Amino acid sequence: MKEEHNFTTPRNLFEKLLRDSDKFDNEPNGDNFFNFVATAYHLKNWIKKSPIASHETTKRLLKKISHNPVMKKCCDFIDGDVTYIFEKDSSSGEISLKINDDVFNPFEVKNEVLDLYREYFEIK
Repeated sequence: MKEEHNFTTPRNLFEKLLRDSDKFDNEPNGDNFFNFVATAYHLKNWIKKSPIASHETTKRLLKKISHNPVMKKCCDFIDGDVTYIFEKDSSSGEISLKINDDVFNPFEVKNEVLDLYREYFEIK
C-alpha cells in the first residue's frame, strides 16, 4: 500500500499538524513537541502566502495567531530567540515546558495552538 503526503496547500500542512499532535500525544518528548510547534509556526506562513490570504476570515485567523501569547512564545523558541526546556519526571510522569522563566503544561500549549487552527480549517 502506498502512503503519500502531499504538501501543496495550507490544509495539507494542517493535516501534518494533526499527525504531529498525535505523535506528541503518543510519545510526549521534546522532539515531538518541537516538531508540532515548528509545523504550527510554518503553517501560519503558508497561510499568509496562499491565495486565501486576502479573505476576511483568513485575515482574522492570522491576526488571532499573531496576538496569541502562547503562539508568540512558541514562535520565539522556534526562531531561537528564547530557550525552552522540556522536562519529564520519570518518577511522577509529570511533564512541563519551560520557556525562559515561564512554566507551561505542553499538552495545554499544544491544544491551544491546535484550537487556533482547527476552528478555521473545520469551516474551510
